[in-house]
Amino acid sequence: MHFVIVGCGAVGGYFGGRLAQHGENVTFIARGQQFENMKKSGLTIESIEGDVHLDKVNTLDATSLTSESLATPADVIFICVKSYQLSTAITQIKPLITEHTRVIPLLNGVNAAELMQAQGIAPENIIGGLAKIIAEKTADGVIKHTGAKPHITLGLFTASTSTELTEEQVIDKQATLDATKTAQLSHIAKCFKLAGISIGVTSDIELALWRKYMLVAAWGALGAARKLNLGEIHAQSHIAFLLERIVNEYADIARKVGVNLSDKHIRETLSFLTRLPDSSETSMQRDLAAGGNSEFDVLVAYPMTLVAALNLSAPVLTQCYEKITAALPE
Repeated sequence: MHFVIVGCGAVGGYFGGRLAQHGENVTFIARGQQFENMKKSGLTIESIEGDVHLDKVNTLDATSLTSESLATPADVIFICVKSYQLSTAITQIKPLITEHTRVIPLLNGVNAAELMQAQGIAPENIIGGLAKIIAEKTADGVIKHTGAKPHITLGLFTASTSTELTEEQVIDKQATLDATKTAQLSHIAKCFKLAGISIGVTSDIELALWRKYMLVAAWGALGAARKLNLGEIHAQSHIAFLLERIVNEYADIARKVGVNLSDKHIRETLSFLTRLPDSSETSMQRDLAAGGNSEFDVLVAYPMTLVAALNLSAPVLTQCYEKITAALPE
C-alpha cells in the first residue's frame, strides 16, 4: 500500500517513520523548514520502543501538490496535523485523493470527519481513526516518544446519506462500500502489525474517539488552566479531584450526544492517567504556554458550545475555559 502522511509532527512522524523503517511505501507531506530539513537530513525517532534514523524519506512540499505529485496513487492518507491546520491541509491534499483513496484523520477532536465533509471530501473516502502516543517533535524531523505504547484505532463511521436512492438501494450501496472499506482496514492493520505498531479495528469508532477526547481534552483543559503537569495534578488532592470531575463532565457531554460512555470507561481513563510519567503535559498545554496556536477551540471551546446547547452543567470545564480564555493574548 502507498501511505501518505500529512503533517510530520509527533503523530505523523512517529507512525509514518515506523512504517517506512519496515519497508512500507510512505510519502510525507511537510512544509517550510520541516520540508527542507526532512529532504536533507531524513527522519529521526527517539523512543522507549527503540530509536531509529532514516537517512532518506520521500517528502513532498505541502504547498505545491498536484494530481501528478505522486508516482503511484495514494491508497491511504493519514491527516496528522493540529486541528487548527485541518482546513488548510484538506485544501492542499485534495489533488491526491482518488475514488479509491481512504482519508483517515488522526486528530484530537471528535468532529474532524464532519469538517472534512464540509470541505468537499466525500464520506465514502473517510475512515475514522485515532492515535494514542505520548510524544513531541523536538526539532524538524526529530520525534521524541516518552510514554505509553503507541497505538492506532480505526473504524467505519455510522452510515448516513442524503441521496435520492431508495432505502434498499442505499442499504445495498452501503453494504458494498463497507465490505470494501473493511477489506482495506484489514490490509492497513496487517501493514501496521508487520511494522511492529499496535493497531486495532473497532465496530464503534465514535465511542473510541470520545474515549480519547475525554482523556486528552479533560486533562488538557485542567492542566492548561492550572499550569500544572500530570504529576503536580496528582500530588494535590483537591486538584486530582477536579481532574476526576472534569473527566466525568466530558463523559456527560458524550452521553448527551448519543455516545455510550460507561462508568467503566471513566475509571479506565483515570487509571491510565495515573500510569503516565509525572512530567506529562498535553500538546495543547505546551502550545498555550508557548503563546502559539493551540487546539483550545476543539478541546475546550467546542465542548462548551455543546454544554450550552444541551443545557448541561459542567462547572469544572467552565472554570477551566474561563481561566484559559482570560490568559489568551488579545
